[in-house]
Order: sequence, then C-alpha cells, then structure tokens
Amino acid sequence: MQSVDRALDLLEALVAADGEVAITALAGRTGLHVSTVHRLLATLLRRGYVRQNPDTSRYFAGAKLATLAEGRSRYGELRLRARPLLRSLTESTRETANLVVLDDMQAVYIETVPSPQVVRLFTSIGNRTPLHATGAGKVLLANLATARRDVLIERLDLRGYTPRTITDRAVLRRALDDVREKGYAIDDEEYDEGVRCVAVAVAGAVGSGREATSGAPVAALSISAPASRLSRQRCAELAPVLRRTAAELAEAVRDQAGAAS
Repeated sequence: MQSVDRALDLLEALVAADGEVAITALAGRTGLHVSTVHRLLATLLRRGYVRQNPDTSRYFAGAKLATLAEGRSRYGELRLRARPLLRSLTESTRETANLVVLDDMQAVYIETVPSPQVVRLFTSIGNRTPLHATGAGKVLLANLATARRDVLIERLDLRGYTPRTITDRAVLRRALDDVREKGYAIDDEEYDEGVRCVAVAVAGAVGSGREATSGAPVAALSISAPASRLSRQRCAELAPVLRRTAAELAEAVRDQAGAAS
C-alpha cells in the first residue's frame, strides 16, 4: 500500500507541474528520496503513464494517463458537455471557470478553463476541496435532499482555513438555507484569503421526458478570481449568467441520457 500511495503522489505531482519536471524537483514535491522516485518512474514509464524528454531528461505525464482519466471516468461525458460552456463563461467574464462534483465529503474539480488575465487563479483537475469552505461545495450541499445534507454536515470536519471560514454547524445550516433560496453560493475568502468565488448547482433529473423532476445536483459551475477583482456585487451579477449556463449543461446531460436509453 505504501508503494501505491507513493506512485499516486508522484502522478499527482507530475500533473500539477503542468509541464516537464526534473527528478530532483519531483523528489522535493513529494518528499520522497530520489532513488525511490527513480524506481517508481521506471515502472510508470514502462506502463506509459509517464514520458521522459530525452533531450532534457525531464519527466511529464503520458498520454495514457489522460486517456485513462477521460475514457474511464464516470464524469467523461459531463466534462465533454461542459467544456464549451466553460470556455464561453471564461470568454465573457475573463475569469477562471470550473466544473466541480461532489465526491463523498469533498468537492472535486473535474474541468477548468483558466482566466486569460495575467493575475489569475490556477486550479488543477482532480483538486479536492472542503465542502463547507468553498462556493461549489456549499452549493452542492445546499441542493441535496435535506436528510442527506444533514448527514454530511454531521460528518464534516469544519476546519477553519481563514478567519472567514464557517466552523459552526448551525451557522452552516443557515448559510446553506440562504444559498438554496438565492440560487447561488459565494466563497467569500473562506478557503484562501484574497480569493473569492461564486457557484451555482447543475440540476440532476429523476425520470425522463415530461416525467422528469429535479434531483440531486450532478455538478456545480463556478467562477473564481482574486477578491480584488471579484467583489460580492460582481458575484451577484454573475449568478444569473452561471444559472443560465448551468441550465444549458443540465439540459445537455438530460438529452444525452435520453439518447443513451
């Protein structure tokens, strides 16, 4: 199990590097000895998950890793449908747009389109964040059935990440009720100081055709940016844009599900 953990740490470090990286840098990022990194890389190279530039001797994520993530993930179709919508959001807002899903007690980023601006936020695909301290996490929680939401709230570790993080369960419940009523959530520097985010839920559906009804959210869409650029007022102004985009994505997912059945 230790070897599996180390190999996954190595793969995550490679993906986060977003380019070629030296073996010593990988050792530093993972906290592993250089000899251990070298041994693990040899296996990953042989299996095609990692590639090495022969000119620089640096390593980068192999195509097999991308194929595995794209083709086998249960979110592959959702990501495919969301990409043009995320690009449109980024083009219209000039800020980073994200697609986030609920995975047990965390929010996981499965697609992102970065802002074209020099000062911007970088979010890695696969990044896992706390539900209570992020816009996407809160909007996913808020739109669950009450019984399921309450079970999750009781299980959450309400850790404080900044002075603004909600760390009281009663306060969190009231905040989620407010999110549900308004239709969007704001991360007001609650996870990272200097970072603000606005998010909406992408509604799921139960049943099909005219009998379809709204179910648990399949994902959340969010816009994140430096707080100096993304004020609370700007978040409120972007919420309707996000809701329209989320409705488009929900419809595309329903159409795909209907065609598949």
